Amino acid sequence: MAFNEITATVDVLAMKIVRRELRKINVPGMTVFAVKGYGEHKNPFRRDLLQRHSVVRVIAPEDQTDHIVETIMDAAHSGMEGDGIITVNPLSSFYSIREKKRLDE
Repeated sequence: MAFNEITATVDVLAMKIVRRELRKINVPGMTVFAVKGYGEHKNPFRRDLLQRHSVVRVIAPEDQTDHIVETIMDAAHSGMEGDGIITVNPLSSFYSIREKKRLDE
């Protein structure tokens, strides 16, 4: 089975909604962390231009990826600059440390 890594960088205020919506569609796990950075939307009032964002990372089977991406986009969308970005990368392998086995075969 093929897996993808979905990484979404969203506004910190949207992360609570994103987490809730991912739980609603039974995403079995996610990693969430705080980051600083800038892209198209910069903070002109800060010398370093950095904005606070949240990142959620989900490992999902390929056939569930589109549904998860759509859920994140719906939850984080405000129509304003700084809503964020989502990247999807195929995984070459996926292992469980607890079970000491490869999961993507």
